[in-house]
Amino acid sequence: MRKRFDYTALMGEGNPLLRYPRLLEAAIDEFSKKKFEEASLNDILKNSGISKGSLYHHFGGKFGLYLAMMDIIVKKKLSYFYPVMRQKADSGSDFFSSLKEIMKGTMDFMLTDKRLHHLLNIVLEENDEFRNRLYGFFPYDYTRHFSEFICQAVESGQIDSRYPPEFVAKVLEIMFSNIHKLISKGDPEDLIKTANQVVDMIQYGISGK
Repeated sequence: MRKRFDYTALMGEGNPLLRYPRLLEAAIDEFSKKKFEEASLNDILKNSGISKGSLYHHFGGKFGLYLAMMDIIVKKKLSYFYPVMRQKADSGSDFFSSLKEIMKGTMDFMLTDKRLHHLLNIVLEENDEFRNRLYGFFPYDYTRHFSEFICQAVESGQIDSRYPPEFVAKVLEIMFSNIHKLISKGDPEDLIKTANQVVDMIQYGISGK
C-alpha cells in the first residue's frame, strides 16, 4: 500500500520546488493559463525536463506541485505589502493613505511577473472545495490582520460603522485582485494612478452631492 504523502513538508524553507527552477517556471506557465483540473501535468513535465516518477517522489502528484508553487508565490506577494500593512496598523496611521501604500505594493507585485497575478485570479475562480483544501495549508492570517486594520479605522471614525469590517475587507480584496481590469496597459504610472483613484472613490464615493 502506498504511503500517504505529507503535503505539509512542501511548505516553507524545505519546499523542494526551490531546487527546481525550471519546474517552477513550467508550473507557473501552465497554471497561470488554466484552472487546476484543466492544466496538463504532462506539458509541465515536458517543459521542465522532470520525470513523472521524480515529480511524484518529491511532490506526491499534481496537487503537491501546485501547493509548492503557491507557497512560493504567496510568500512573494505578501512580502510586497504585508510589512507595510502591519506597520500602518500598529502605528494607527491614516487608513486611506495607508491603503494607497498597500495597493502600491500589490501593483509592484503585479509588475514583477504578470503570470503570477493571472494565476492568483484563476485561484479565485476555482470551486470552493479546491480553494478550501488549498487555503488549509497556509498559515498566513492576512484577512485577520486586514480586518483588524479596518476595525481601527472604524473606531477612529474613518470608516462608516454601518459596514462590517469583514465585508469591507472582502470588497477591498476583490478590488485589489481586479485592478488590472481597469486599465488598458501595464504602464506603472497608470497602474498607481488608477489604484489611487480607486482608493479615493472608496473614501469619497461617486455621488455628486
